[in-house]
Amino acid sequence: MRDYQDAIAAMFERSIHDALATLPEPACERPAEARRIIGLLVETIAGYAVGSTMRELARAVGTWFGAESAALVHAAAPAPRARRATTCDEWLEPTIEPRLIDVLASELRARLAITAIEIGTAIEAVAARLPGERGRAAAAMFGELARAAHYDDRLAREIATGWSCACAAIEHTTMPAIETPRARELWCMWSQLVGNPPPSESRQGALREGYIALVS
Repeated sequence: MRDYQDAIAAMFERSIHDALATLPEPACERPAEARRIIGLLVETIAGYAVGSTMRELARAVGTWFGAESAALVHAAAPAPRARRATTCDEWLEPTIEPRLIDVLASELRARLAITAIEIGTAIEAVAARLPGERGRAAAAMFGELARAAHYDDRLAREIATGWSCACAAIEHTTMPAIETPRARELWCMWSQLVGNPPPSESRQGALREGYIALVS
């Protein structure tokens, strides 16, 4: 179990590192508004990290121990919550406006470090309630999950997609095309929440198929 918890924390850090290496710095005329958007992005990424990790755990527990045990995962999952974003103001000179990509990096690392701890606590709660006589099966299950986490790059992709939508909101431009339907639906909704709605049906009717999910 400990290996799985460590693998999740390492996967989060690796995903941040891999994503940041490819992300651009947006043009910004309103730093305060940009920071607000980044804060919302960080919370959304944290929610995605929790959801995707706990979904994989629930699937594994259901396979190894049955649906009743899988329900324990959903009950133990960390609840979403609003947090005051950590910024890099403390380690930068007051007269220097940090790059937005540096603000993202600082806040994302701080938030996902907390998220990894919360998920680790949830894993312990689930493990404690698995059938005691099947300890070897639980060890094998957590071992498989830990190995899979070493190759999981979904979070890095979602960070990159989310940042492209955040850049569009900061620059007041059209949100980018997103191929995956589920991701497209998520980021269309997110873009509306931060004040940068996707193209309307009237302007993008020809692109209705597979480009942007229409949100009424």
